[in-house]
Amino acid sequence: MKILHVLPTLSSGGAERFVTDLTNELTKYDDCQLTLLIMKSDQVAENIFYRDELSEKVTFKSMGIQKVRIYDLWRIYQAVKREKPDIVHYHLAGTLNLMLLTILLYRKPTYIETIHSDIRAIIGITKRDRWIKSFVFKKGLVKVCTITPSNGEAFKEYYRRDCAATIVNGRKAAAPSPLFDIRKKEIESYKHSPNTMVFTHIGRFTKAKNQKLLITAFNNFVHRGNDAILLIIGNGFDSPQGKDYQAHACDSIHFLGEQHDVQDYLMNSDGFCLSSIFEGMPITLIEAFAYGCIPISTPVCGATDYIQDGKNGFLARDFKKGSYIEALERFATHYQDIDKNQLKELYNTTFSIEGCANQYHALYKKLLC
Repeated sequence: MKILHVLPTLSSGGAERFVTDLTNELTKYDDCQLTLLIMKSDQVAENIFYRDELSEKVTFKSMGIQKVRIYDLWRIYQAVKREKPDIVHYHLAGTLNLMLLTILLYRKPTYIETIHSDIRAIIGITKRDRWIKSFVFKKGLVKVCTITPSNGEAFKEYYRRDCAATIVNGRKAAAPSPLFDIRKKEIESYKHSPNTMVFTHIGRFTKAKNQKLLITAFNNFVHRGNDAILLIIGNGFDSPQGKDYQAHACDSIHFLGEQHDVQDYLMNSDGFCLSSIFEGMPITLIEAFAYGCIPISTPVCGATDYIQDGKNGFLARDFKKGSYIEALERFATHYQDIDKNQLKELYNTTFSIEGCANQYHALYKKLLC
């Protein structure tokens, strides 16, 4: 079974993290031959953030596209056809536009899209992109896989058809990195006292991640007298708006840039902050569960599916600053009552990459029958 995974880049996003783990895990099946194709150039460092983590059994290829031209759609068609895949599994919303010509002209493979975002976010794209998605989904040209129960229900409601499967994202369980002790000392240096609560946020600087809400809420939380620090991990904060956010952050907020060893920070944190407006099933939330780091989240898809408020995390009532502050306050009062082993058990039973890959392998075989 020849499987071709396609996405724009292997940058430091959650979907890219997931595809790296999934393709690696699928190489363990004797009947799977894996190729991963990115659209953009592999000569740009940010496009291959996870490249070195790919198994040597995964064939990695790049289209080298700098700026998309009409001719590139034909190049993609030719590249996919040369691979002669049985399954073409693509990821992220913009990939469909680049793959459309291939999907229409080369019908031999089975095409699958995993929808990594909240359906509400997909509905909010341009009319052209919305029409393309509706066309390929309703015509059955592409099989759709959703990633949470609520995500699947939203897809059915909007597109008036069932998805091919709902498979919850998985994440490889990572051990502490060789830099663990260094990271631990780094975090200790930020703390105001031995009792300082440590919060971590992981996400590139984007509107969807809603870091403005997080920073303003955390400023207020600290100004109320809470002994806490917030570590923000992710790129993009060197942009003009990102620098503005940094300027308005209190001294208890530290911007650490991109990091490969996020597990070291989560293992040394009390809470994980998710402030997004839209999500599908955040890989960072899965990582928080895996390492026993208690989540505090806005009520986004994924979080509402798996966070039991007050039992294994804390959910804000809505997306307003006051609600997120209130969730942080409840964390400060009750987080020591939460058994972190419950979070790790949830990861083991629901979010392991082994279980996720097993479900995708079964889906591939079913669709090829």
